Amino acid sequence: MSDEVYQPSEDTLLLLRAVEGLGKRFKRSIEIGSGSGVVSARLGEFSDEIHAVDISLDAVRRTRDLLKRRGMWGRAHLLCGDLLTAYRSSELFDLIVSNPPYLEPEVGDQAIEGGWKLIDRLVEDASKKIKRGGVLLIVVSSLTSNLEFIFNKLRRRGFSIEIVGKAKLFFEELLAVKCVKE
Repeated sequence: MSDEVYQPSEDTLLLLRAVEGLGKRFKRSIEIGSGSGVVSARLGEFSDEIHAVDISLDAVRRTRDLLKRRGMWGRAHLLCGDLLTAYRSSELFDLIVSNPPYLEPEVGDQAIEGGWKLIDRLVEDASKKIKRGGVLLIVVSSLTSNLEFIFNKLRRRGFSIEIVGKAKLFFEELLAVKCVKE
């Protein structure tokens, strides 16, 4: 196992619970930042077509291996890339999920660093690649700076926002945020 691949943790479990809580089937879903692949594999239970993208080739390989083991390979499409930049503007999704690196770049761990600027880019990309009525589901931290800026940008891009899950850790609170494209 590579140290570059983000290992499932409390934030991953929060995202999995939020996905399960959606309670509906999706035609086309994508996980941005697939890491170990556990969320992508869960998406396969709720989606006809699964896409996963990660900037780490090791993560893409781990996701591929897990999807193959779970018998989902025939419905899966994986890319090594940065957010949704490799997808054409005509490629739209019903569900976009991400547990992005939400901590500011001072922690020293590339698997969890990115902060509000990365989330801002993710919102920008997702707002262009999601169908009307589609769901963007992301995890953020109470330690993520400029959260109100991100929430306002989501609203300006036509999303309604709802906190659908929380996980209190000793130093932060994690939030699962459901954003529906109006």
